[in-house]
Amino acid sequence: MGKGWRHGLRGPAAAFSILLAAPFPAAAQSDGPVPDGPVPAQDAAPADTVVVTGMRLKPEKLDTIIGDFVQSHGKHAPRTTQIARWDRPVCPGVQNVPADFAAFIATRIRAIAQTVGAPLADTPCKTNNVDVIFTDRPQAVMDTVADKYPRLLGYHFVHQTSALARMTRPIQAWYVTSTSNGAMTAIDDPYGMTIGGGLGSRLSTGDLRPVLTHVLIMVNTDQILGRQLGTVADYLAVLALAQPNGLEHCGDLPSILDQFSGACADDQKPKTLTVADKAYLEGLYSMDPREIGTLQRSSIAGHMRHSFGAP
Repeated sequence: MGKGWRHGLRGPAAAFSILLAAPFPAAAQSDGPVPDGPVPAQDAAPADTVVVTGMRLKPEKLDTIIGDFVQSHGKHAPRTTQIARWDRPVCPGVQNVPADFAAFIATRIRAIAQTVGAPLADTPCKTNNVDVIFTDRPQAVMDTVADKYPRLLGYHFVHQTSALARMTRPIQAWYVTSTSNGAMTAIDDPYGMTIGGGLGSRLSTGDLRPVLTHVLIMVNTDQILGRQLGTVADYLAVLALAQPNGLEHCGDLPSILDQFSGACADDQKPKTLTVADKAYLEGLYSMDPREIGTLQRSSIAGHMRHSFGAP
């Protein structure tokens, strides 16, 4: 890893404008045609229409099941117990699929972002901060990322690079987070600088808050055969807007993220964004970013209860 990575950067914009402006490794380009797994866009719901899957709740366990959902969907930031979210406009880009597929997926991500209150860049975007790459050789791509672009893997130590870059799921995401104090933002890096903030309290971190800076999502085209394009697009949208704590959870509240979970039976796997997914994302983007992590999770859970019509 180079000196810029080891010593950190004062702000993410310069680093990623250089990093992402360069051509992506040749391995990202599949030698063969894209598999016919996802159905054509015209067979899916319109990309700019947000359709959600309903559910039945168990009122006697509502607090518990909402709490479990929030815990499984919100990974805490590297330096705090808070949950990172986008504070800059989301700009998705989709590579290595036909133009109509790419447009459908990008539009779907943007539609869900707008629906849940996430900041959204105007089109066309100047620099993508969500990169979705379809390939039948995902590990080859990730080996190149680990070798040439390790900061795209997110917060990690040098000895963790190889393991972190290992592709283990049909669709997998890597998150670069930063810490902001409102005036300065620095990429979260164990070898880099830390950002100071104002005086906090037992309820607040002062001005400090974690933010998403870049999301890299790899899609193994050989492992999504038979999935509808709309299902894949919704799955990608949730990964693009929030960093989950795990993807093998199968709780009482269904989630589009259950789609590739081995813990869920096939008939338990929703094919679209669910009511719980939408409520969680709305809660994430309406919470106070400066509150401590426990209060943020409580705020999200409260929004979900209200969305479900609970007293």
